[in-house]
Amino acid sequence: MGIYIEYETDKKFDFSYEDVIRSVIDEALNYVSCPYKAEVNVTITDNETIHEINKEYRNVDSATDVLSFPGLEYVTAGDFKSIKSELENNYEDYFNLDTDELMLGDIVVSVEKVYEQATKYGHSPLRELAFLVAHSMMHLFGYDHMTELEAKEMEGKQEEVLQRLGISRDVDIKLINKATSEDIALMKEARKAMKNSYSPYSKFPVGAALITDSGKIFTGCNIENASYGATNCAERTAIFKAVSEGERKIRKIAIVAKKGDAYPCGICRQVMSEFMDKNDIVLVEVNKEIKRFRLEEILPFAFEL
Repeated sequence: MGIYIEYETDKKFDFSYEDVIRSVIDEALNYVSCPYKAEVNVTITDNETIHEINKEYRNVDSATDVLSFPGLEYVTAGDFKSIKSELENNYEDYFNLDTDELMLGDIVVSVEKVYEQATKYGHSPLRELAFLVAHSMMHLFGYDHMTELEAKEMEGKQEEVLQRLGISRDVDIKLINKATSEDIALMKEARKAMKNSYSPYSKFPVGAALITDSGKIFTGCNIENASYGATNCAERTAIFKAVSEGERKIRKIAIVAKKGDAYPCGICRQVMSEFMDKNDIVLVEVNKEIKRFRLEEILPFAFEL
């Protein structure tokens, strides 16, 4: 799945907006049982720019919270079977030929509107962003709200997506707790890497896998040494591989151990902070369950120069 996020404003979110966007899009695709790998483009901007886009494409002379530009025309909203022959007979028009992903469309969100409306409606900015993305995904699936009946159906579906993720008006959560399909896939790569662990002294194999801003995945395992001090943890092995290949921004890392919990050591947390933002995600397998943390939660006072 290709979720491409462009940030085109100096107005900033104070939470892990990328993780929210990816989680909601992923859950929405699962909700409608999309049978294809899909591509969704998301642009984060401000009121001034979304005002210009709104005026150019909708002839509306004002800023709005979110804009949706569907790439498909459905016979029945949310029903991919009804347009299967159209899609597959005109493959080059609907699929990215480089990735074989179905081009669902584009979403544009105003950071300023997210915060304005969160304050207005009395819930968190995280919830507001999640709501707007879920709303836009329904538009990309062909749903609309031109009539009262259509609006009720669309609202019900977008709320179901948010409920699946544990996001509601009443719960001001700091992070989406449910593991996404990306989380699960990343943890699977970490388990594969763990098989290469060289840990004859501790007998504690560990594997790690990370994904960078460019979408590349790098893995690593712990490599021990008789001198102990020369030992390298799985997390740092993966990070150093990524950096040595020219990557400088990691947005998520997964860690798994063969026995016991896989919380990263202090040195690894500090190294993570060099290439991850405080709201980027650290996945740890605890009691066979994927736990999700913001980096700031496991390293609240990182050393900085």
